[in-house]
Amino acid sequence: MLRKLSLGLILAACSTASYAVTDYPDGYTKCAQNTGAFCSFSGTRQVALGKSGSFVYGTFTNGVTCSSSNFGGAYSGVTSAWCSYAPTTTGSSSSSSSSSSSSSSSSSSSSSSSSSSSSSSSSTTSTSSGITGSSCRGGSTTTVNSTIRVEDGGTFDGGCRTYTAGSALGDGSQSESQSPIFRVGPGLVRNVYIGSNGADGIHSRNGGDVDNIYWSNVGEDAMTLKDPTDGGSVSSNNISGFDGEDKFFQANDNGSWSTNNCIVNNMAKFIRQNGGTTFPLNVTANNCQMSNLKEGVFRSDSPNSTARLTNSRLHNAGSICIGTWKSCTSSGITNY
Repeated sequence: MLRKLSLGLILAACSTASYAVTDYPDGYTKCAQNTGAFCSFSGTRQVALGKSGSFVYGTFTNGVTCSSSNFGGAYSGVTSAWCSYAPTTTGSSSSSSSSSSSSSSSSSSSSSSSSSSSSSSSSTTSTSSGITGSSCRGGSTTTVNSTIRVEDGGTFDGGCRTYTAGSALGDGSQSESQSPIFRVGPGLVRNVYIGSNGADGIHSRNGGDVDNIYWSNVGEDAMTLKDPTDGGSVSSNNISGFDGEDKFFQANDNGSWSTNNCIVNNMAKFIRQNGGTTFPLNVTANNCQMSNLKEGVFRSDSPNSTARLTNSRLHNAGSICIGTWKSCTSSGITNY
């Protein structure tokens, strides 16, 4: 009996020790991995990013993209790290210092005191700027084997379900022969989560708009502007996109393209006007967060095109303007 009791005490102690070294502080709720997934919560809360009992902290409002770029670059490339949020709201909605604890035994205490103590830990600053991107997080999956066409002023509402391309549309590579999951215009596609195979994303023709779209894995392009009527206008609002090999948006024809409230991470460029073309393109992006762009934000070869980036946050985003432009400007930019 004594041996069994001793063994039980040893196992209990081991269990307590293993609980102390977790991927989230004591009392926090795990919400997303460090892959650009979205950590969803309401109100203003302290959020931890880390693993194995070591964390950095930031304060955010109504959720945050779980990406190292939002925590000062900590755990960059470590997809096994997790975001987790505190159980109660805080009184601040703008910024907070974040502290890192390297001791597993102090992980729970650091979660409760990190906002007031930073004497022995490294610190960075994370801000909540009201940039939320898409609110879609995916639902039941529909495999699309034939492009969904939304035309004649119609609206397609995906209800934030997941739409992923079947092999008939493409494999999500950089092949130019792939077809889009959606072709819209004139009309609107909204509340859609693009799944693991993005193929050639969404084609906009003749004024096709998108709203609240989440690209979990960009294929050849997330969205392409094609054949607008008389240089018509196109909007893409409340969008998020991750993990593209080249450009996020592609403009193959003239027009005005506006984007508002976007989160884009791990691309080569935010938007590219078709190489070697000189048609007039007018591009604006506002209230966006762009990170890990291998080349930069805007790229064009046209002396007739304009671009403007406003009220946005950049991290490791290269040059704002690349190539030839009639005008390419920015204002209200924060580098973090």
